[in-house]
Amino acid sequence: MKSSRSPMTRARDLDRVETCNVLDAAYAEGQLSAEDYFERTGKAKSAKTLLELARLVNDLQVPKIDTTTAPRTSVTRKAVYIGGAALIVVGAVAAVAWSRSPLTPSEHITASYASSTSLAPPLPTTTLVPEPTVEPILIAHIDTLTPEGIGAFIERYRDEFGDMFIDDASFHGDHSLVSRAVPDAPALTESISFRDGFERDVTSIPRRTDQPTFDLGSIQIDKLAPYMVNIGGYINVPDAAITHLIVDVNNGVPKIRIYGENGLGHKGRIEVTPWGEIARSYPYEN
Repeated sequence: MKSSRSPMTRARDLDRVETCNVLDAAYAEGQLSAEDYFERTGKAKSAKTLLELARLVNDLQVPKIDTTTAPRTSVTRKAVYIGGAALIVVGAVAAVAWSRSPLTPSEHITASYASSTSLAPPLPTTTLVPEPTVEPILIAHIDTLTPEGIGAFIERYRDEFGDMFIDDASFHGDHSLVSRAVPDAPALTESISFRDGFERDVTSIPRRTDQPTFDLGSIQIDKLAPYMVNIGGYINVPDAAITHLIVDVNNGVPKIRIYGENGLGHKGRIEVTPWGEIARSYPYEN
C-alpha cells in the first residue's frame, strides 16, 4: 500500500519538528557550519510542503535517533523525498510538546533529541592549533675588560656610528661610557652609554672645537692583550684583576690606562699606547 503523502503534500508542525531534529543532529556531528545550520533551521520552520523540508536534509548523513516511542502502523510508512533521504520520526511525546506551541525563530532544539535544556546545540569540537613558538634573539654579552671584549666593542661602535673617533671612553666590564662631538655640532658633547647596546644623550656641555680625538681603530688588540691578561705582573700585585680602562688623549699622545686591584686595597695602573708600548707605570708599593 502506497503512502498518500507526496512531496507536494502540505507539511505539518510535526514534519517541521522532525526536520529540525535532523538538522540539530547534523550540526552537532559537524556536517553543518553554524551559518548553514541556522539558515536551514529557519527555512524548515517556515516550510509549506514536504518537498521543501526534504531539500533541506537530502544531502546529510541521517543520524540514528531512538524512535521506539513513536506510533507505528502494521506496515512501515515511507515518505517519498527528492534525493531518496528519509525524514526521521521522533518520539510522540516530544512531537506533541512541540505542536502545542507555535514555532518561533529561536526554537532550535526539542527535548526529543537531547536531554539538555539548552536552546542551542553544542558546537562541533574544534582542535586548537598551538601558536608557533618564537625564539628570542639573544645578544652575546660583551665584557670590555677582556681583549676580545674591547675588539667586539670597537666593531659594534663602527657599525653603529660609521666612524671610530671619540674624545674619551671608560670601560667597566658590564658597561662602557663614551664622550664624543655631536655630529654636525662639534661645539657640543654627546654622551654614549653601552650595555650590549648603545644609548645616546646630547648634553649642553660645551666642547672645545680643537679637542683632540682618539681613533679606536688605532688600537692593536694583539699588542694590548698581554698587558690585560697579566696586569698583576705589571703593577706588582700578582692576584690583581682589571677594574677598568680609560682611553683618551693626554698631551697630544693617545693612551690606554689599565687599572688593576686585588680587592685588598693593593692596586696600580699602567699607561700604554694603542700600538702596545708602555708609556708609564704606577705599580703598587708596599
